[in-house]
Amino acid sequence: MKPMPGMLTPETLPSGTLDPIQFAKYSQEKANVVPVYADSEDLGIVSWNLLPGQANESHSHPYAAHCFVIVEGEGHFLKGQPGSAEYAEYPIKAGQTVVIPRNQVHGIRNTGKTPLSYFGITTTAGGEYARVVDGVVHKY
Repeated sequence: MKPMPGMLTPETLPSGTLDPIQFAKYSQEKANVVPVYADSEDLGIVSWNLLPGQANESHSHPYAAHCFVIVEGEGHFLKGQPGSAEYAEYPIKAGQTVVIPRNQVHGIRNTGKTPLSYFGITTTAGGEYARVVDGVVHKY
């Protein structure tokens, strides 16, 4: 993952410790993604911030695995392609972690009454990062 403006990098990471709540910034219009860290080799971190009813819709990554650390709020982890036999939704809440292998279709929806924030920690396969939504590949 290439560093985006405002992202910490190995050169700018002050102590190596982060307070995830400082990246919880919400938008009334849509789910808000706040860049946190990228080393352009194999690790990227963003903060996803969802108000009630907002979602990081179902998608997959052909080259990247994820770990989601739920910082605040509650909602549902969406696993599998919506409408398929393997599709399921699992309740999630602050303090839980979700592990997502590469190529697994996934998403998160805020079904609670309060904001939901989570750190998306992503492997980037030597800098290669792509998101597949409805069969369309978007490379970053």
